[in-house]
Amino acid sequence: MDLKFVDFPANSAVFHISKGLLFNRLISFRVRSIFPDSNDRNIPIQNKPRLKQRLFERLRDMYNVRLLSNTEPSKYDFKDDYQKRMLISNSKTDVFDLVLFQLSTGMDDDSDIKDIGGDFIVYPLTFVCKECGDLQVIRYKGISSFNPKKCKRKACKGEYEQLSLMLFCETCGSVRPFEYSYKGEEITLIRDSKDSIATWRVRAKSKSSIDVFRLQCKHKDPHDKGPYNMRRDCSKAPPSQQRPLTVTEGSIFIPVAETSIDIPTSPDIELDDLEYILNAIALDLFSFLPSALPRNLETVQNLYAAYNNESDKIIAFTRMPYLGLNDDEKEEAWKKEKFIDQFEEVIKDLKKKYPKKKIETLRELNDYSALTGKIGLSKFKTLTFTEFVSKLEPVKKINKKNEIIHIKDYYFIEDLIYVPSVTLVNSCFGVINGVNKFYEPGFIPHFEPIWKDRWDPTKGFYAYCYPYETEGIIIQLNKQKICEWLKDNDIISSIPADISNFFSGLDETEPSYQSIKVLLHTLSHLLMRNSSVYTGLDLQSYGEKIFPTTAAIFFYSSSSINIGGLQFIFENEMFNWFEGMKFDVKECTLDPNCLKERGACFACLYIPEFVCKYFNKDLDRDVFLGKQRYKKGFWN
Repeated sequence: MDLKFVDFPANSAVFHISKGLLFNRLISFRVRSIFPDSNDRNIPIQNKPRLKQRLFERLRDMYNVRLLSNTEPSKYDFKDDYQKRMLISNSKTDVFDLVLFQLSTGMDDDSDIKDIGGDFIVYPLTFVCKECGDLQVIRYKGISSFNPKKCKRKACKGEYEQLSLMLFCETCGSVRPFEYSYKGEEITLIRDSKDSIATWRVRAKSKSSIDVFRLQCKHKDPHDKGPYNMRRDCSKAPPSQQRPLTVTEGSIFIPVAETSIDIPTSPDIELDDLEYILNAIALDLFSFLPSALPRNLETVQNLYAAYNNESDKIIAFTRMPYLGLNDDEKEEAWKKEKFIDQFEEVIKDLKKKYPKKKIETLRELNDYSALTGKIGLSKFKTLTFTEFVSKLEPVKKINKKNEIIHIKDYYFIEDLIYVPSVTLVNSCFGVINGVNKFYEPGFIPHFEPIWKDRWDPTKGFYAYCYPYETEGIIIQLNKQKICEWLKDNDIISSIPADISNFFSGLDETEPSYQSIKVLLHTLSHLLMRNSSVYTGLDLQSYGEKIFPTTAAIFFYSSSSINIGGLQFIFENEMFNWFEGMKFDVKECTLDPNCLKERGACFACLYIPEFVCKYFNKDLDRDVFLGKQRYKKGFWN
């Protein structure tokens, strides 16, 4: 295997080879840098400002929560502490950049250097002789002269192997390779039982063996270049032991990624107003527009562009009906002519329902509206299952009608929609150091942005992006049935009078939102795990987006080659798709433990973490069974 060049599929690259991540090919490597796109092989991101703002807010919140949770408030000195220096303020959005991967066409020896997407290094650089235990920590500059086939000790004929083990501090999030030194002497790693790390010891020539895992982390600033013991503190917590972690892909540094719906840019509309305008279009709140004008984003953008056109404004002000008006009156008349005053009134009303703290709820609603074509952006019309059936010949029409009636009645499905084309953007904007204990209530992971320069965080950070076009299926559940289920399980006290308004007003801090998310997410995984036999796509070629505010799942292909597998399942196998997955709900090979503990595990619901944007969190088969954490299952 030639390890000089390593390639990854573009659709999953953000999950595997963003800067700082590890991957395995015989030995372990770490991505040192990613080259920005210079050969224009990527399709463009249509609305970079919207994507950038959304990613920045998530990055800022995740990092700041992590920093502030790592200090006792009574000891917190805001004048010179690590947290004060490192906190990410809103002004840091100016040093946050979206970077497109440089896509490659081939990895043969004749490839132009412009085809290379980045570079990587052997990591960790700790090696141990299989025979005598000689422990070597190679500096990067010396790796080219290091011969792993020959032990450096003259009397030994053994070979070296990479020590794929690192040490993680659960207090400060520090991750460092396994290494030990003592006065420049030879170091021996003693492994009485190779598979039992607890038995490992290290020994220097003039010093007795010690348990290296008892050495404690003193929580030093990872952005300080000074000697280890001279660096400033990054935490006021007392020194703590470090946890050994085996180096496997996604185990030491876990990518934090987001898949976003790419909505066309609107340069003349303020970014803060865009979400409200998108929502107003979906709700048809711009009925004041002339009937000749389509009520979509393009129309609104054109009217704002006309309003902001100073040349046209100056010319218009020299004519009727502007003659005789003072400057303020002219401005108001110009605004009225372009309907801006009425747009502003609608925006003002929506801001009362969706204040700044609920902006992510609004974005979620707008993403869903864009998928379903309510904003009028897609070149391709979405197709509901009812519309599809209406075009079939009589015999097939009867069979398909019966199938959809069964799916709706048994599984409480409101609608099924095929999306023939949508532009998505996969973005990695940071990593989680060490273990992600998402299953622990209140756990805050050690999130770290992708720094431009680790030694100078003021230079900012990156998000690596890959935009692509694909197909998908929307599955919308019956909102009335969900509300009944929430009431049966005492999550809400009564069924809302206006159910649509109840869902559109949810935010992720509410118990009902979280319960709906678990319900939708579990259904999504059940369907994904049961789909490959029908679509011809493996499990790693799917993606999901969960929309609790609309009670919907968007299930899409992330493969770089669209073979129409989801269109096939939509047109031919919907009944079998749903029927096949219901058996996976009732039983898991690890029951009863699986159902009693969390109702989800690798045997029944988990999928690869780069497929599941929630890291297999918020899953529970009991939402359908009602045997442990829920009094009544959704399908009961």
